[in-house]
Amino acid sequence: MKKWTYLLSGILIGVLITTSGSALAAQVQSLIGKKVTGEYTVIVDSKTLTDKGAIIDSRANIPVRAFADAIGAEVKVSGKTITVTTNAGSKETSGNADSSTTNIFIGRTKQQLEDSKKVLENDMLPPTLKERAELVEEIEKLKKSGSAEALKKKEEQLASKDALIEKFNNELKQVEAALKLLQN
Repeated sequence: MKKWTYLLSGILIGVLITTSGSALAAQVQSLIGKKVTGEYTVIVDSKTLTDKGAIIDSRANIPVRAFADAIGAEVKVSGKTITVTTNAGSKETSGNADSSTTNIFIGRTKQQLEDSKKVLENDMLPPTLKERAELVEEIEKLKKSGSAEALKKKEEQLASKDALIEKFNNELKQVEAALKLLQN
């Protein structure tokens, strides 16, 4: 009688595991084997990502590492889990482009680093510097005309451009430091 109880219990447990497993599998939708139906450029805070996004199964998918780098977040991959952690509120070590804890470019391939450097030097810094110069001219004109409200708005825009230029320059230093590490 005991053997029948064990056998029946084993069959019952097997049925429960099989049923719950297939129910869970129906809920989890995998992208493996799905068709890519489109490709697009991803722009984050005026930064064009070097990696393209894709339309898979009518859904937009973006490259996590490139997106995280654009927003200053850290990406860690463990098994089949990708963890993105933003550094909001934390202070980076100022002027230390060699620190692996603050350099978001360490771990990339030489080609990715060279592409990032090219984008920063050619696509990000020049237009931002040009916009800054135009703002300075507008501010000088507004100082002569005496429009305080418009002047305040333009000075805020100038401060924003200065912060963006500083950010791009810091990223450029980090890219160069990561490239230097690859050469060693």
